[in-house]
Amino acid sequence: MIPLISAIKYLAVMIPSMILGVVLVNLAINLHILDRISWVVRPITKFGHLRDECGLSFITAFGSPTAANSMLMELYRKGEMGKRELYVASLANSFPAIIMHWRSMLPVLVPLLGITGLAYFGILVMVGLVKTGLILLVGRLILPKRKDDSPEYKEKVRPAFRVALWKSICQSREMIKRIMAVTVPVTVATFVLIDFRIFDVLSLYLKNIPKYLPVAPEGIPIIAAQFVSGVAAYTVASNFLIKGILSGYQIIVILLVGNILSSIAGLRYIVPYYMGIFGPRLGTELMIISTTLRQGLTLMSVFVLIMAR
Repeated sequence: MIPLISAIKYLAVMIPSMILGVVLVNLAINLHILDRISWVVRPITKFGHLRDECGLSFITAFGSPTAANSMLMELYRKGEMGKRELYVASLANSFPAIIMHWRSMLPVLVPLLGITGLAYFGILVMVGLVKTGLILLVGRLILPKRKDDSPEYKEKVRPAFRVALWKSICQSREMIKRIMAVTVPVTVATFVLIDFRIFDVLSLYLKNIPKYLPVAPEGIPIIAAQFVSGVAAYTVASNFLIKGILSGYQIIVILLVGNILSSIAGLRYIVPYYMGIFGPRLGTELMIISTTLRQGLTLMSVFVLIMAR
C-alpha cells in the first residue's frame, strides 16, 4: 500500500507537467508563437543544427524540464524530428534544467554552507553548461545543416486563443494516453522496488567506494547522507564546516564525489521520468547517455579541483 501511495504522490507532480508540455508545443504551433520567439535562442539551435521548435523546448526547460522534453517527444511522435535530433535536443536541455534547481537548492545550500554552497552549486551549473556545449557540438557534427528557414518575420493570422487551445488539447490526446500507459506502471514498479529496499542494497554496496577515492575519511558520513537526500548531506557538511573538521574545499570535493556515487539511488526518480516521457527503449538510452555524461564531467571537475589544489 505504501509504494502505491508514494507512486501516486510522484505521479501527481510528474504527469501534469508532461501533459502541459505536450499541449504547450501544439498550442505554440497553432498560435504561431515560434515565429515570434525563436530568434532568442536561434544562435544555439543554429549551431547545433536543430530546428526552431527545439529552441522553444530549451526556453521551457528553464521552468519545467519535464514539459520541455514532452514537447520534443511530441514532435518526434509526429515525425517532425528524427531520433538523433531528439537525443541532441533533449540532452542539450541540461543547462536550463540545472539552473532550474536553484529554487530548491540555494535556499538550503546558502544558509547551511554559505560561500562553499554557492561554489558547489556553481560547479554543478558549469557541468551542465559544458554538457550542453558538448552535445550541441555533437549535433553540429552528426546532424545535417538546416537551411535558413528564418526569413523576415511576416505576421500570420492567429486563431482565437480558445479555439487554438481546444485544437491543441485534441491533438495531444493520443500522446497523453501513451504517456499514461507507460508512466503509471513504470512508476509503481519503481516504488515497489524501493519498498523492497533494492536501491538501499545498491547504495550500501557503493558506500565503501569512497575509501579508494581521494576524499577525506571524515567526509564518508556526508556521502552516506547523500544516499538519503541532499538536504541531509548539506546538514552534515555544515556541522563539519562549523566545527572545523573539514574545510570548504574538502566539502566541495566530497559533495561532488557523493553526487556521483549516490546517482544509483537517484534511479528511483529518473527511471519513471525518462521512460514516462520517451518510452522504455528511447528513455533507457537517453537516461544512460545523460547520466554517464553528467557524472563523467562531474568526475573530471573533481580531478581538476584536486590537481589545482
